[in-house]
Amino acid sequence: MLATPEEPYKFADHGVYQGIDVEVLDEVMRRLGLSYSLTFVESGTRIQQEARAGRADMLLLFSKNQDRMEYLIYPQESYIDISWRFFIRAEDAGSIQFDSYDDLQGLQIGITQDFSYTPEFLASGLDFQTIASNNLQIGMLLAKRVDAVPMNTISTLYEEKKAGRLAQLATLPQPLITKPYYNVFSKASTFPEIESLPGRYDATIRQMQSDGTLDAILVKYLGRHPGSGDRDGS
Repeated sequence: MLATPEEPYKFADHGVYQGIDVEVLDEVMRRLGLSYSLTFVESGTRIQQEARAGRADMLLLFSKNQDRMEYLIYPQESYIDISWRFFIRAEDAGSIQFDSYDDLQGLQIGITQDFSYTPEFLASGLDFQTIASNNLQIGMLLAKRVDAVPMNTISTLYEEKKAGRLAQLATLPQPLITKPYYNVFSKASTFPEIESLPGRYDATIRQMQSDGTLDAILVKYLGRHPGSGDRDGS
């Protein structure tokens, strides 16, 4: 099994592998009665080459596209949506909504210089305040220099939990953009059970969704479930 390290999904802390995906896969494989080994590889291109050559059975956290479907088997279940949502101050939860860009008129919206946002967002006519570094956005929001900032939801929840500022923040439920990511299987794998494994994996993920295991893992790393109403993410 191969993955590129990225907090909070999969990373090493003093040589110990941790993260949302690591804990999910530990539990999936435990329930399936399978052992596995995980190796971190910095290059996403190399990981895909290894899968094409059959030297990797499984890759962690990939989005779906037609080219990859030629050599990867995608399961049905995704427990991670990587999305961007508007973060606001917790005190403003309930007074700011986002069903359309009209709802944000009159607010100062922080955006980051040279970031790639959707064309619709940039053409929305909102009052943008451009900030040089994305790392400054939440500080600007809490200092009331902007009223809302679109941020990578899971990464921001994770970083703000570590910073101890999570209680000061809320998110608007409607994402600016969202995309599911999957743990995928190599078509060229020589693992004896590779053909049946995606279906068994899906059934186990659904079981973990039903019994609360997935929620518990997400809350451990993010401080709250990514889909929890006016303070959600993902």
